[in-house]
Amino acid sequence: MIITDESALRVKCEDVSSDEVDSLRVQLEKELKLSGDRGSPGIGLAAPQIGIAKRMAIIRLNNIEINLINATIVDKYDEMIFEGEGCLSFPGKIVKSKRFNEIRVINGCEPSNFVATGMLAVVIQHELNHLEGILLPDVEIKEIKKKVRPNDLCPCGSGKKYKKCCGK
Repeated sequence: MIITDESALRVKCEDVSSDEVDSLRVQLEKELKLSGDRGSPGIGLAAPQIGIAKRMAIIRLNNIEINLINATIVDKYDEMIFEGEGCLSFPGKIVKSKRFNEIRVINGCEPSNFVATGMLAVVIQHELNHLEGILLPDVEIKEIKKKVRPNDLCPCGSGKKYKKCCGK
């Protein structure tokens, strides 16, 4: 069962040993499949999301299968705003976040050193955040609502002053 209790997810994980990798990978794949079967498909899952405080996560994105084992991001390029980030531990919550479009990863398994871009880079950053106890609400960009004054242009885009348009 995927954990949704925020306090239980805020754990810093320990390295996973080589003799733990196979059984943990099987558990993660099983939970990711079960989640999809229950109507909540995901593309990645980290060990703390199933109650195991180990530095391992899996990613299953289209035909890409990556097992992140004691992985670290060593370089980050091209910071961007990513719209539409979700998490199986926060069902239904979709946020805007700051991520990097390209990252270089050192992984404890094959491939041991690789570059990820685009959606794959976002998913890796998300899953590795879980291993540090960093969760979706922590990376969410909160929109700051600007107060509209009467003589400001109306936010509806009419070109009129707010007091003569939507502010009536």
